Amino acid sequence: MIKLETASSKHPHVKKGRVRENIINQLSQQPYSLTDLSRILKVSKPTISYHLTNLIKDKIIEISGTKSGRGGFRSKLYVLKHNLDSTLPISSSDSHYLDLLSGIFESNKLEWGIEKNNKLGKDIQLFLFHVFRLLRNVTKTRHHDILRNYGKRVGKEVIAKKFNSNLKDNLHGLSEFFEENEIGNIKTILSDEKYHPQYKFQCLGCFQARENGGPVCNFTKGMIEGFLEYNYGDRYEIGERQKDGTLYESCVFPMRRTKKRGRAEAINIG
Repeated sequence: MIKLETASSKHPHVKKGRVRENIINQLSQQPYSLTDLSRILKVSKPTISYHLTNLIKDKIIEISGTKSGRGGFRSKLYVLKHNLDSTLPISSSDSHYLDLLSGIFESNKLEWGIEKNNKLGKDIQLFLFHVFRLLRNVTKTRHHDILRNYGKRVGKEVIAKKFNSNLKDNLHGLSEFFEENEIGNIKTILSDEKYHPQYKFQCLGCFQARENGGPVCNFTKGMIEGFLEYNYGDRYEIGERQKDGTLYESCVFPMRRTKKRGRAEAINIG
């Protein structure tokens, strides 16, 4: 007997018991609004709102900003907080696979520090292959945090030591370094605001990923964070990933000062 597909069978609804888990999975990747989550998960807005309220009370997610919707209305954007290992439920096998990954990273890092003909981007792609191979056995909500943290280590322990100059020259040099080492097509842009221009990193593609916005983007973001932390301490921070463009979409990460004093600055990464 042939079963005819219906609209509901093509787009099945999320099981009630998994709504909270699926919301966390989505917000671990990038910020979304209540409407976005309702559309993606095919769950009613009141149900999504209920879970978002509880996740904020439990200090698992936070509001990362707003976006304009129809009619000029602005919607809140929610995102998963970083480093929640002690808060979220995790698999008992996570530690085993993360220990294996740590060993692979330390071994590779020794080779990355040696001057050789290989492009750093190709070496990191090999490491990312091991990352995704092992992350299949690790709790999904931790993937983006893990990638970001390893990216920070690469930025701080490998890349940043090659630079020593002022902020503007360092950011320009970082973009050139990414291109020369086949890490990604990442440009530094200074926004055109009159009083508080912001630096932005705009990334048109990194590590030969098929599309922007995937887990590997957190690794790229982490590299920039690590680079800035090594050179400037906690003076700057990278904001959540934004999207730019329609036909050819890029990732944009704003860079801003963490201190109240001084000129606001931002970085776009795509």
